[in-house]
Amino acid sequence: MARGFFQEEEQEELVQEVNLQLLEKKLARIRTHFKGTVLLKTYFSKVVYNSFQEMARRRSRQPNFVGEETLLNTADNQLSPVQQLAIQDEIYRLEGILKGLQRKQHKAEFNLKLFIRFLLTETDVQFYHSPKTAVAVDLIRAHFFQAYDRLRDKEVYAIAVQLYNIMEQKSNDGDSLRRWVDGVSRRLIELLNGVPPVSAHTVESLKALLQLYFISKKEG
Repeated sequence: MARGFFQEEEQEELVQEVNLQLLEKKLARIRTHFKGTVLLKTYFSKVVYNSFQEMARRRSRQPNFVGEETLLNTADNQLSPVQQLAIQDEIYRLEGILKGLQRKQHKAEFNLKLFIRFLLTETDVQFYHSPKTAVAVDLIRAHFFQAYDRLRDKEVYAIAVQLYNIMEQKSNDGDSLRRWVDGVSRRLIELLNGVPPVSAHTVESLKALLQLYFISKKEG
């Protein structure tokens, strides 16, 4: 309530709803999953807290709730607590989708950073270090470790594809890598929007969400 998710006059109704959830299903889960590694009070408090978060999220699940306008104005102090929570939810959902790529996750995240012109660091290229890739990695350092918004997609992917050609023993051109990244971005939009739709992402809102995701990983 203090953060603005619920109104004070709802208190009794909210408590009853959470109590009902606990009695119907969550107490049984606690019996199964509680291992005694933390205080029961601490564990139980987290279960109750998560219950209220779920209720807040259900209220916010409208198809156009998290879209381009909201994501592009995350610095705006006018965003409500529910909007802020919804954005964090989208970041978690994006992270889950990217993890689902498994062995392709690093390649996808690396090139999605190029897609949004996110500054790279040594952490991004450390996976690629080898004598064979030294020249290609140095080229990436020279171009993508500083602002590169001025570079066109053709130029960006022509640089990046040299690294992947060495890694994958191929001879693709930059346009081939660009098409691969476009395919990844379209798939992310499809999965984030869902069926039935729970979001209304576009290419621009995906770029904004990726920016927030990569910033959160960097800060973490």
